[in-house]
Order: sequence, then structure tokens, then C-alpha cells
Amino acid sequence: MIIKKILTDERGSPSAARTFLLGSLLFTGALIVLDSTIWDVPEVAYTLLGSLGVGLLAWAGGPRAMQYIGPQISGVTAGIAKAVRSPRRPELLDSSADFKEHDEK
Repeated sequence: MIIKKILTDERGSPSAARTFLLGSLLFTGALIVLDSTIWDVPEVAYTLLGSLGVGLLAWAGGPRAMQYIGPQISGVTAGIAKAVRSPRRPELLDSSADFKEHDEK
């Protein structure tokens, strides 16, 4: 069954995050259909369901995404930390009294 393959992780065990995400998406889809036909659902409900869906999506994809994004983030933060530790300052500041119009380089 294809749905069983979708709800299992890479190791073949059932994934709670994927199961909750599928349930949340099915509930949201049913709510949209009911909102357009029968009920008047408040907009706050969609906001809450959307934030729940984003949280579940981050939970389901988090470990695999961080496996690839984590080293990139650490490289960027290392570059920022290096720049903060040893900033290069100009020899002559433009707020100095010795600064002239043609001193810019």
C-alpha cells in the first residue's frame, strides 16, 4: 500500500511526525470543503492550523534537512565570527578633522 510507504521513515519504521502531518492536512482539507459549503469557519482557525502544519513539517523534515543545511549554517556563522573578532578599520575616519574630500579610497 502506497500510503504505508509514505508514512514510514528511511529505516522502515512508522513515523509519528508524518502520520500527524497527514492527519492535519486531511483535517485542513476537509475543513476547507466544509467552510466553502456548509460552515462559516473563522480565519483564526486557518492560522492555527497553518502554524501547526508548519511545525509538523519541520518535525518531519528536520533531521534530514539539518543534515545538509547544518554545515552551511555553521560555515556562515564561522565567517561572521571571524569578521567580528578582527574587523578592519580605516586609517582615517570621515568624522575626523583631518579628513578631506579627496581622502576617500
